[in-house]
Amino acid sequence: MAWRSRTSPEHVETAADETRPLDLVAGCRLTVTVSGGSTWRHKPLYCEIVRRAKVHGLANTLAFHAMEGFGLDGVIHTTRSLTLTDGLPLWIVAVDEEARIMSFLPEVAAFRAVESIVVDQVRQFVPR
Repeated sequence: MAWRSRTSPEHVETAADETRPLDLVAGCRLTVTVSGGSTWRHKPLYCEIVRRAKVHGLANTLAFHAMEGFGLDGVIHTTRSLTLTDGLPLWIVAVDEEARIMSFLPEVAAFRAVESIVVDQVRQFVPR
């Protein structure tokens, strides 16, 4: 079987023609803020949190790098300056069922470098 690019005309046509019914369900979102320079065992902390979320079985987890912001230290970090941007805030966001998010919280809370943890209720569209 020949490999086809995801952007090949055949793939685009079938993707556009597919209609998958969606259900609106209750969910829970976990947002963790860490400093971009935070590490755990010589690796970026956000990588470890994403890895643990996968091992824990969360539905999805993403890490977002800020362009500008400040954390607990009160210092504004930005990508516009000529200084190193290691201090820029990072958000790790996971969405899943409330029970899974709540059972994952102790793993995240154990890291001292976590600046904030927010848990909120969401409604998400999921394929049937």
